[in-house]
Amino acid sequence: MSVTNIPQSHETNEMQHIKNQSHWRVILSSLGIFMATVYPIFMYLVFTKDCFEERHLLRLITLLLPFLYSTIQYLFLLYTNWKNGHKQEDILYNILYYLLNLLLTTFSIISILSIIALIINRRENDDDLFFFSVILPSMPLTYLLSTSCRLVPGQIGFIDTGINIFIDILILSCLVSLTLICIEPKDYLCFIAISSALTLVRLLKKKYLSSKQSPPPTAPWRVAIFVLIFSFVVFIYVLAACGSITALDYHFHLFDKVKSILS
Repeated sequence: MSVTNIPQSHETNEMQHIKNQSHWRVILSSLGIFMATVYPIFMYLVFTKDCFEERHLLRLITLLLPFLYSTIQYLFLLYTNWKNGHKQEDILYNILYYLLNLLLTTFSIISILSIIALIINRRENDDDLFFFSVILPSMPLTYLLSTSCRLVPGQIGFIDTGINIFIDILILSCLVSLTLICIEPKDYLCFIAISSALTLVRLLKKKYLSSKQSPPPTAPWRVAIFVLIFSFVVFIYVLAACGSITALDYHFHLFDKVKSILS
């Protein structure tokens, strides 16, 4: 092989990589739209209608799919961030870069642990609480983080423009209310419907009335909105981790084993 062919081969590989990455981004974006709009309403019906009460396998599968989606989505975000980020001499940049990748990895691991915990755990009385407080908010949040935010250090921030900013804040407000307000499960449909409708409006506007603006994501208020979204994502996955650890301990008595080892 001649030396002149090496750059061409490298360029071809890079183009193929970009093409594959774009292909997966389209697939995950389409899946994210479904998980953030239609699926929450379907989940609500499965968990509140009496006709589904005895269909335990359907309820289990319904719970597993969101965590499978979040596992794939956060692994893809990790991969994209890892490929787009570059080591620099700035120590703060490198700390932020590795911390962000660590958190994305943690979200994926928690999603996997949640899948395992849901499969082995048979205490069905916990399903509704786990569903309403963790799973429903996590789906639109994951979609929002993957579409409205830029995660590359040095460019971290909220990137939506125009009315999408207002829509995203409304979606986030619905999710916060859904998680923090203590109401009956039957009353959650209002929050779910509003969040799904807003996500759909956001999608349609982006498709048919897309803005050509390319704002700097590092503007202070954009960074603040990103921090708000990301902080709530962390909060949701802390809840998911606690639920998973509790379920695993119930089955394997992990804490008792740790105590016996330490004593």
